[in-house]
Amino acid sequence: MKDHKAALLTVVLALGLPAISLAQSTKPAQGNAAAAISDAVQDGASPYRPPEAADPTAAEAKRAKCESLKSQYNATSKTRTYTSPGTATQNAQGRSVPKIERDKTRQSLEDTYIANCT
Repeated sequence: MKDHKAALLTVVLALGLPAISLAQSTKPAQGNAAAAISDAVQDGASPYRPPEAADPTAAEAKRAKCESLKSQYNATSKTRTYTSPGTATQNAQGRSVPKIERDKTRQSLEDTYIANCT
């Protein structure tokens, strides 16, 4: 009977020790990415952070710039305006003809809006 108990004790110890060692929590060394993920999963935390779609401040800044361009464009006159950039020139008959240029502010605002905001 003693041999039977000793044999049974040997079998239980032989099967029980590996099961006990498997049941123990093994914490991997810190500093390893896999270890950090394993720790987070065991603690119930999610290490996944979805990437942000876009920088919200950049999108807001672009939208504000476009709104500013639009308001500047709407504030300019729709009628053609002309300015004299400098001194007059003389024509073939000797008359003085002023230099006149069309004001292209409205057109440049429109071009800038189209290039940046559409």
